[in-house]
Amino acid sequence: MDDNLHMNEEIERLEIKIGFLEGQVEELNEVVITQDRSIAELQKKLELLEKKVTDLEEVSGEARPNRKPPHY
Repeated sequence: MDDNLHMNEEIERLEIKIGFLEGQVEELNEVVITQDRSIAELQKKLELLEKKVTDLEEVSGEARPNRKPPHY
C-alpha cells in the first residue's frame, strides 16, 4: 500500500511539473513569434533603406565616399 501511495505522489508531482513546463513552452513560443515578426519587419525596413541609398547613388551619379565623420 505504501508503494502505491508513493507512486501516486510521484505521478502527481510529475504531472504538476509537466503542466508547468507546458506553460513555459507556450510563453517562450509567444516570445519567439513576437521576435520573428519584429525581425521580419526590420528586414523589410532595411531592404527599403538599402533601395533608397542605391536610388540616391544612382541619381547623384556617384557612390558616397567613405569619410570619417567630422568629430574624428
